[in-house]
Amino acid sequence: MKNINECIVRKKRSSEIKLILLLSVFLFSAEGAAQEKNNSGKVTDSTGSAGEKEIEQVVIVGYGSKKKSDVISSVVKVKAEDLVKVATSDIGEMLRGKAAGVQVTLANGAPGSSSNIQIRGQRSISGGNNPIVIVDGVRVGSINDVNANDIESMEVLKDAAAQSIYGARASNGVILITTKRGKDGKARVNYTGFSGFQTINRNFDIYSGDEFVQLKREAFRTNNGGVYRPDSEIFSALELESLQSGRYIDWEKLVLRTGETQNHALNISSGNDKFSIFSSLNYINTKGVIPNSDYNKTGVRINVDQKINDWIKIGFNTSFQFSEANNPNSSGVILNSITTSPLGKVYNDDGSLRLLPGGFAENKNPLIDLSETTNFVQNRNDILNMFLDFTPFKGFKYRLNASRRSWNYKRKSYSTTKSISGLANNGLGSGSIQFQDETEWQIENIFTYNFNLAEKNHFGATVVQSISQTRNNSFENASQNIPNDILGINGLESALINTPTISEYKRGIVSAVGRMEYDYDNKYYFTIAGRMDGSTVFGKNNKWAFFPSANVGWNVHRENFMQNLKQINNLKLRFSYGSVGNEAISPGLSQSIANQSNYVIGGVQVSGYIPGPTLPNPNLKWETSTTFNSAVDLGLFRDRITATVEYYITRTKDLLVQEQLDQSSGYTNRWSNLGEVENKGFEATINADVIKKKDFKFKLGLSYTRNRNKIISLYGRDANGDGIEDDDVLNRRFIGQAINVYYQYQPIGIFQQGEDIANSAQPLALPGDIKIRDVNGDGVINDKDRVITSQAPDWYGTVSLGLEYKGWDLSADFYTVQGVTKDNPFLYGYTQGGSLRGIKNGIKQDYWTPENPGGNFPRPSEGNDPSNIYNLGLQDASYVRLQNITFGYSFPKDQVSKIGLSNLRIFLTGSNLFTITDYQSYSPEKTPGDYPEAVTVVAGVRLGF
Repeated sequence: MKNINECIVRKKRSSEIKLILLLSVFLFSAEGAAQEKNNSGKVTDSTGSAGEKEIEQVVIVGYGSKKKSDVISSVVKVKAEDLVKVATSDIGEMLRGKAAGVQVTLANGAPGSSSNIQIRGQRSISGGNNPIVIVDGVRVGSINDVNANDIESMEVLKDAAAQSIYGARASNGVILITTKRGKDGKARVNYTGFSGFQTINRNFDIYSGDEFVQLKREAFRTNNGGVYRPDSEIFSALELESLQSGRYIDWEKLVLRTGETQNHALNISSGNDKFSIFSSLNYINTKGVIPNSDYNKTGVRINVDQKINDWIKIGFNTSFQFSEANNPNSSGVILNSITTSPLGKVYNDDGSLRLLPGGFAENKNPLIDLSETTNFVQNRNDILNMFLDFTPFKGFKYRLNASRRSWNYKRKSYSTTKSISGLANNGLGSGSIQFQDETEWQIENIFTYNFNLAEKNHFGATVVQSISQTRNNSFENASQNIPNDILGINGLESALINTPTISEYKRGIVSAVGRMEYDYDNKYYFTIAGRMDGSTVFGKNNKWAFFPSANVGWNVHRENFMQNLKQINNLKLRFSYGSVGNEAISPGLSQSIANQSNYVIGGVQVSGYIPGPTLPNPNLKWETSTTFNSAVDLGLFRDRITATVEYYITRTKDLLVQEQLDQSSGYTNRWSNLGEVENKGFEATINADVIKKKDFKFKLGLSYTRNRNKIISLYGRDANGDGIEDDDVLNRRFIGQAINVYYQYQPIGIFQQGEDIANSAQPLALPGDIKIRDVNGDGVINDKDRVITSQAPDWYGTVSLGLEYKGWDLSADFYTVQGVTKDNPFLYGYTQGGSLRGIKNGIKQDYWTPENPGGNFPRPSEGNDPSNIYNLGLQDASYVRLQNITFGYSFPKDQVSKIGLSNLRIFLTGSNLFTITDYQSYSPEKTPGDYPEAVTVVAGVRLGF
């Protein structure tokens, strides 16, 4: 067996060499194309000038906006039209590959699920790593709390200078979303809709009927002294019937189906110099690839602006979203479709589903839970934001911003008396019902003042006072031993066992923010900012923290010595340094807890409380991340080629962790601020208009992200006194290593017949067993031979292509993640069919037998799992994916105007069409038992009136 670490290293080097070559070729070809000579003229306005240059892009930053040339912090703008090209209901998935430094991974492939978003790596161990999402100045619970078709712009704030003005909760990055607003002129109506189908790709094979038969024979052979046993002693009567007839069960074909998806978005915009309104309606419906799984979502938005007079303006933004999702026991269904034996019968003679298709208790019919389990979820999100703008004199503006956000969650799960779990529990059903709601309100007073001195000295000041509070309530009742299914989930009161769980908490933040900005002649930029935050979640001695930042910028291309370099139209240097805080822990962790305990007093049972296992910590405080960021922005040939290169290093200290205590103290744990983590990385983005003619355009974009995190310090303990801080081996945390790692033995092959096993480091092994690397060469396999492997990728990136020819357009995004290792339990787990015991089906492997000594998996054995098989689980999960491809046609405006339309476009989009990877799963980001990530193909239309 090949050494997995060596394979990974070779792939890392190969991938990076290919990337460097690709970048080099790209730059030379783009430069050549950008310099080709075209007949061109000068576009002028009525004054004979202001037409030579396109309107400069505006970028949204914290509590304001700037021209792109004036931005000196790390802010990435993502175009709204690029987001909606991806056929999904998840905005996180739309963001994948669109911004360097932003890693999006699949959370769940089920309809209506969302993705995980991480900006510049993992910084916290227990304090959360999700960025905050702010929509029109209001923090929302999820990036999917907004309709993608309502987005006007999206900005990602990546460095501390950009984030620090948001201080609290900004340590993991900030995503700013601005929604569309009404515009002056007659009413405009726009509709975008698409409909299509979903399937799945599978990057693994399972044993066919004949192959599974042979696997089972080999497993029993091993336990019979190497002699095959008669089939009648191995297989049940049902299995023998299937074997003899050659009729095997294809469980995947029975369990999975072709899914469907549709998305319809309608918006209306109108306004005049006093009043404007934007309203939208969105409907999404998806039927998943697993039967009975579906998702429906309806969203409504109204944004209103009313100008009272020249110096007072009021407005409000409101949105409402309601969704319903059905998702039966999908994880169990998918798992069983892979691992259930292909031998036997699906149905009884009366047409009902057979519980044990092959007659063995280990293999139950996966189709049963599709019809006998339910998991119904309802979500409601609504946001109301009202604001008042007061501008009494030039340059000064005051905004009162008030908002309320509420979220309501309902879940009803039920397993009938005929479900697999019900049948296993003597025909008794089970279920649970949960209600949860969260309400957050926020009030902000925002003051801004911008003024100039002597024309070239530009000043700006921002002051913000903010207060917010969040209240969460949850009730769940879990029921067991329900005697009948008459009322289903609504009959929980008839259960023999009901276990209620009730929780409630509230948390609040009070903040004060200040920022001063100065630039001289749009060349030299200086900004300082600071934010003071107080949070209720910390100890009474450390509620408050201060987060400062400073950044400088230099527009080098505006200097006189650059004027003769006509090819360079933009060259900017940026440097920043600052701190942000993380308070993403549950309220009350700084305090002690009390556990309920029952007593008998006078023969009567009464309830009381005793001290819990957590020691209070009144000094619990903010987790703080401090970042240095340096960057170069480059524009060549009038921005035909643009590039940004950034390097950053972040130190996160006072990590919020649960510290284990000596139980002799009477407590087992305490929440503390301990240790330090480092993240450092390199990001590069290049975009080019390779060809830019009137009727033909070709655009090419590349992005590259490399991040490394490592633990600098943990608990400060040195038990053996060697002067080196101790690792936390129990929790797999090691000084100098990444936060998340694997720590296990390294397989290097299979023992062969004739090999000197007795004198090896595994003297009790047999031919066909897994050979483990003796790392330190002491002839013994023990904990000193375990190898640390990081779970983080080496790098990830995107190649984007765009073609336009007259009205036709084609765009494609290729996304890659390289140098990432994942554990795949389907290669070794018994319940996942990986233990080669001939009981469960599973991912097909080339296993060792005396006749097949070249097999790279151990010899099957019916009695026990092969020794050390757990160590075979690590796989290279690097991949290259065609993330999205869209082909469309926009009809000429002079033609569509004849039928009363302002624009008309039709398009065909494919998402996740193919993935190249060695990781054996439906998706390289999830194990095979998770809900599969769908391949989506849709056709759609976009039109305006």
